[in-house]
Amino acid sequence: MDGWRLRSMRGVSRRANSVWPVDATGSVSLDERIDGAERWYARRGLRAAFQLSPLSRPAGLEAALEARGYLLEAPVSIQAASARVVAAEAPRVPAHVDTRLTDEWFEISARRGRFAAVSDAYRSLLDRLGAGARYAIAYLDGKPAGVGLGVVGTVLGDGCLGVFSMLTLPSGRRRGAAQAVLAALAARAVAEGIDRMYLQVERDNAPALALYARASFREAYGYHYRVHGP
Repeated sequence: MDGWRLRSMRGVSRRANSVWPVDATGSVSLDERIDGAERWYARRGLRAAFQLSPLSRPAGLEAALEARGYLLEAPVSIQAASARVVAAEAPRVPAHVDTRLTDEWFEISARRGRFAAVSDAYRSLLDRLGAGARYAIAYLDGKPAGVGLGVVGTVLGDGCLGVFSMLTLPSGRRRGAAQAVLAALAARAVAEGIDRMYLQVERDNAPALALYARASFREAYGYHYRVHGP
């Protein structure tokens, strides 16, 4: 919509159900833009939401949303690291990476995670990743304990691996499962000739921030959401 990308996927995640205001083209006023986005989301039964970063356009968008009563939610840190450095920390528990989606992985990530209520839509999202997906799973006492999703892509023309959907079952927390998942994804990236990794973590998630800091991830920039009030 005049440089904005309006995204909707049945409420699976904030990213997939928010405006990405990456550019501003045409002569439509800012208020008209926001009105159009609100109508678009209302037709889909969703509250309008905007994913805002330092590059959001046009200027003044954040102030305009705040004036309309949009609430600030989920400040996120985008962090990056070298796959070789992440892979160098030997995991304490076994983990492996698969290029196909297995029921074992999906059971933890979807049915026992935050996507349980929208598992069908989540499955559709994963299917769309196709050959770019890397499914990592760690084991404790011979049983699945944690999972993570790697997505192969490009940033500025270079290969990279994005890390998403990290989840450790309660029985596996503080036992090295998450670190093993990260290390397995990093090792797979290195094997495929990729040395750039990135991930997204909410700023109030202290355990995850500590895990990623230990794995050598450092912040590159941040973003947050503005969500239309009830």
